[in-house]
Amino acid sequence: MNKNNTITRNQYFFVIQSAMIGIGVISLAAGVTKKAQQSGWIAIIIAGIYPILCVILSYEIYKNLNFIEYTQASEQLFGKFLTKIFTVLFSINFLFLEGAVISGLANELTFSTIKFLSPYVVVFLTSLLIYYNSVDGLKIVARLSELVFYLTIFIFLIPIYFINKGDVTNILPVVNNYGSLFTAIPTTFFAYSGVELSIAIVPLITNKMGAKGAGIAACIFTTILYTFITLVTILYMGWKLTSQLQYPFLYLVATTEIAVISNFEPLFIFIWGNKIFQTAACMHFGATYFFSEATKIPYKKSCIISSIIVAVVGIFMIPEYKRSSLTDKVMPYLVGYIFIWLIAAYILSLYKKVKKNEK
Repeated sequence: MNKNNTITRNQYFFVIQSAMIGIGVISLAAGVTKKAQQSGWIAIIIAGIYPILCVILSYEIYKNLNFIEYTQASEQLFGKFLTKIFTVLFSINFLFLEGAVISGLANELTFSTIKFLSPYVVVFLTSLLIYYNSVDGLKIVARLSELVFYLTIFIFLIPIYFINKGDVTNILPVVNNYGSLFTAIPTTFFAYSGVELSIAIVPLITNKMGAKGAGIAACIFTTILYTFITLVTILYMGWKLTSQLQYPFLYLVATTEIAVISNFEPLFIFIWGNKIFQTAACMHFGATYFFSEATKIPYKKSCIISSIIVAVVGIFMIPEYKRSSLTDKVMPYLVGYIFIWLIAAYILSLYKKVKKNEK
């Protein structure tokens, strides 16, 4: 096991929540309210089952196989040929997700604070910084994720300011239409993406006891954050206005008045931008790890190649309407693939465990 890629149980928590909490902070409310109106926040809670299942199944698969690393585990379950295909697909999954994250960051920054820069320049610079963050492996990514987590706590506190300023009638009736509620669930998939990183990193945790609980805690934390932000946004602005805005939570932040800060929005963008940067770094490790495993190119060289690919994907997803449209179309297929792989791998790992016990 490469020591640069080992993490502790607590760092696992930080990495998983960091991989998920990103663009969805400012944009998720718009997507779910378009489908489920004032009930959009409930769709987020229901969809929160997906990341929890991901971390549970990932842990149980490796537990059944004595926590051997991904490639060995996959070859035992599916054989070398299918493992090669699956590994390439995992790499494509993370390359796409990371490209969507950095293009989303570029689109938002050029929309709000750095209008003088081209989004293509932002994508290039972000890709370069993410490369330097990820090139030394998971250990550094995990340490930075732990540091950035405390910025996430700050983001969590912002909606509290608006709780007493909203109108409770904006979220009534609680459920208007059960059909639209469930059609809103796919719009949350991109917000929860990144949790698939658990498939790669569970065997890399040094202290496995309690690791499953740490992963579940990260998923619950993420679900609560997304739900709370969306609920308060709808409570304050109503679902109609929320659904029409590109970045509804950013609009909410722009109305915040703090006595010692003349303009709170740039401060929030700085904090949120650092969070997005770390989200992309987590995904970049996933993309590079699977790319390296599929091609047998050393990790550091793979990191350079994946950075170039991600920059191209990110540029392709500019402007924002293009990125949003593409992620909405692609994400259900990616989530479907991940879920099918997890179920199949779990069933096969149980069979392998039973066979070993019989021997």
